[in-house]
Amino acid sequence: MSIFEPDQFVAAQTDNAVTLFALTNKAFESFQRMTELNLQTIHSALATSEAYWHEALSVKTPEEYLTWQAGLIEPAAEQALSYSRQLYDIASNTNAELTKVAEAHYEHENHTARTLADDSVQNEPAGTGAPATVLKSAFPTSLHARETVRKAAKQAIETAKGPGTAIK
Repeated sequence: MSIFEPDQFVAAQTDNAVTLFALTNKAFESFQRMTELNLQTIHSALATSEAYWHEALSVKTPEEYLTWQAGLIEPAAEQALSYSRQLYDIASNTNAELTKVAEAHYEHENHTARTLADDSVQNEPAGTGAPATVLKSAFPTSLHARETVRKAAKQAIETAKGPGTAIK
């Protein structure tokens, strides 16, 4: 009996394809939300610019112009802050969704690998005790190394994101 059964191979490839499409769909949804936000921002900026030009042309003295111009700073800062908050919300929601899908895939792959190793050891042909023993000892070690790398990557991402944020 081979440890690589065709059904297991097809199931693994199906799982990988499902995960790929889930990640791709999440990324596309994020791109769509960012595009909509940018289109709304551009539309608003054009309308605001048109209104500002009409106001600027109605100013009669240099003092009125300077006063009018100074009054533009606060609304512009509020608009920029609003845009950055919305963009951050899109990015953080996308990050959370992608992380959730990746974590689920990671857990499923670990389970599948453990099952494959257990099945191959249980179904070992007579006289293959040494290779089976090597597999039994190597598999937990490789899982531990994989988990260590995953935790280190997660910690590096949290550090890069800055204080007060955590990956869920």
